[in-house]
Amino acid sequence: GISTGEARQTAEYFALYITMVEGSAREALKAQLKQSPDFKAELKDRLKTALMGKVPKSTPIQYNFDSYMLQDIEPGQLRVLEVDERLVLPTNTLVRLLVTASDVIHSFAVPSLGVKIDAVPGRLNQAWVNINRPGVFYGQCSELCGANHSFMPIVVEAITPRQWLTDYVKKVQEDM
Repeated sequence: GISTGEARQTAEYFALYITMVEGSAREALKAQLKQSPDFKAELKDRLKTALMGKVPKSTPIQYNFDSYMLQDIEPGQLRVLEVDERLVLPTNTLVRLLVTASDVIHSFAVPSLGVKIDAVPGRLNQAWVNINRPGVFYGQCSELCGANHSFMPIVVEAITPRQWLTDYVKKVQEDM
């Protein structure tokens, strides 16, 4: 047998197909569906293939980079907070951050995004973030991790998903 969910989905496929057919052809199709279970299965497979063929497969986009504090700042930049490589993320998109450390315990903290997660050597931690508006968000390592602790800024730049896909992802893929 088929589950309730599959039956409901099949009924939705048939309803969609029947509404696309007009007039007397619609009545003939309804009669043929009632009479022949083989036709019903064939139509279900055709509709499923046609509908699923139009859904794009989603592939995760991932990239790694090193980011260092700028030594020489220009007017308009924030001292001890500006970096050479910003973390650029799309707005209105659920983003998964995977955080780890290679030397000592650090803490990835961007208070304006509500994110604070420890980066522990040998452990992979994750955080989910959804940024609602474009802008630039600043943070720092918030763990006492050594002599240069105060020189570990984090800058997250949020841009629209369209701009992120068209401009930024192309740039990252070219650099790889």
